[in-house]
Amino acid sequence: MARLMVTTPRRVAVAAALVEAGAAGVSGEAVAAGLGISRAAVHSHVEALRRLGYEISSSPRVGYRLLSAPDLCIPEEVWPRLADALWVSCVGGVVTGSTNDEAKRLARDGAPEGTAVVAAAQTQGRGRMGREWESPRGGAYVSCVLRPTLAPSALTALPLAAAVGVARGLETLGMEVRLKWPNDVESGGRKLAGILLEMAAEADRVEWVVVGCGINVAGTPYPGAACVRDVAPAVGSADVAAAVLDGIAGAYHEFMTRGFEPLREEYEARSSLTGCDVRVRDHTGSLVAEGRVAGVGPDGALVLHAQDGQRRIVSGEVTLRD
Repeated sequence: MARLMVTTPRRVAVAAALVEAGAAGVSGEAVAAGLGISRAAVHSHVEALRRLGYEISSSPRVGYRLLSAPDLCIPEEVWPRLADALWVSCVGGVVTGSTNDEAKRLARDGAPEGTAVVAAAQTQGRGRMGREWESPRGGAYVSCVLRPTLAPSALTALPLAAAVGVARGLETLGMEVRLKWPNDVESGGRKLAGILLEMAAEADRVEWVVVGCGINVAGTPYPGAACVRDVAPAVGSADVAAAVLDGIAGAYHEFMTRGFEPLREEYEARSSLTGCDVRVRDHTGSLVAEGRVAGVGPDGALVLHAQDGQRRIVSGEVTLRD
């Protein structure tokens, strides 16, 4: 089982100092003083960054100068790009088994709300109903820890709120996306990203929620999928990860302060299913319902106009009806 190769906060801070210094460069002594660590520790972090693919020059008069950075969804690249005040830390590495699993482990260990986990590849990614989610390099894989002060019954629409946040984030990068209930993000009618929420809760109290999202950035894991660079070829993986995380944070703030109703209108405006004739099947493949999609309810349920009247669908796999 692949475990996350965790990046230390100090290494992220060293990388940020190099970015801030730009072409002028910065001495190891200045970085050490700014971070309260030794020059030897700075040198160790610089060597670790080089192993990750950073090109860093060093000279007696200039100090360290960042020449190039890898196009990877790693904390060193994502953390400086995060803008929302929700985020308190960003950990991760190049490869993990599952960012959701790592976020759940951190949540169980007491990680605060606003902890983000990122990776450039997953070896054990998964989607809804335990399905495998192929997660090769060329993607952005992110998860975050939330601790909403609401009862579990009040969070049924949170997955759709998170989807609105993902859509908003991608749209800041020049993407036009649609949302397919319950957890898919599409571009040009093809799947671009998937969202997975997992929760630990008692009857009247939520302990934590982990929101995970995998986005195809530079390639696709299977034929017929979409990727960000189909539309925005110059966008980097870290840009995608940060935009999505900030989008989720903004939608989460609104959900917690105003509820789902304002976000529901936004979700329906992006829905790829409204007005379509669909079939809904359960995890065994059995037909649950069929009809025309009217929208989504206040609780996030899919609302169908079926032959026997209006139906509310709270879970299932939706396909277009021929």
